[in-house]
Amino acid sequence: MTMKSLSVLLWGMAVVTLAGCSTETPPPERAAGEAPSMGVSESELSGLLAPEPGAAAAAYEARTARYRLFGVQLSPVRTESFATLADTSTWETRNLHVGELLGRNLRVTAITSAGIQLTGPEGSQLLPVGREVSLRVIRHRFDTAAVHEGRLRWKVKGSVVSQLRGQYGLGAQAETVTVFPQPAIRLTHVQENGVFARLGLHEGDLLFRMNGEPLSPDQLGALADRLSTPGGTVNLQVFREASFQTLTFTVDRP
Repeated sequence: MTMKSLSVLLWGMAVVTLAGCSTETPPPERAAGEAPSMGVSESELSGLLAPEPGAAAAAYEARTARYRLFGVQLSPVRTESFATLADTSTWETRNLHVGELLGRNLRVTAITSAGIQLTGPEGSQLLPVGREVSLRVIRHRFDTAAVHEGRLRWKVKGSVVSQLRGQYGLGAQAETVTVFPQPAIRLTHVQENGVFARLGLHEGDLLFRMNGEPLSPDQLGALADRLSTPGGTVNLQVFREASFQTLTFTVDRP
């Protein structure tokens, strides 16, 4: 074998070796997202603790997800005790009091140092502090009008807000007040099933500015319009719990 032939052979072996070795790094593992939604049966519909008036089973969805109870805060006043629960697929946390609902099918019936008791159509179960459990939670589509994404941030489904407004109206009333000394409006009534209740606003909240502009009571409709405009963002300055807060609502695109 000549030197030229040997060189060609070695070059060919090198090419084959390199071709068999991928220089690409493997794609990262996908982060765990929310558990997939499933349909709700007619039997589940008939057993809901808080059904939406006149809604068919197709208007609901169920998710079986893992939840962790971070801890409980006990008070001599039963209604002031609460427990902090997290959905581990999103790590969204929520403080639950006795009597409150988790979805439409589970109710908190007791809070003790050991954990919380949830009661539903199939009976009661204890969620121990520091443990993860699987729960099947049923929600109506109106419950997804605004999804809490973290501290003071909400993702809004504009189409659901429009449907909600069409069925229940604004569901809120306000009056003009002056504090600090700035003009503001105070929510004097918030209907439980209305748009503003679903967006996390409460009776007594003081609303100062929407995207930097002062608010008046007759602008509640304009606020709801913006919260149903696809792709829009609303920064709402409110005063609650003895502090100013800016709530950010981002409306999704269809």
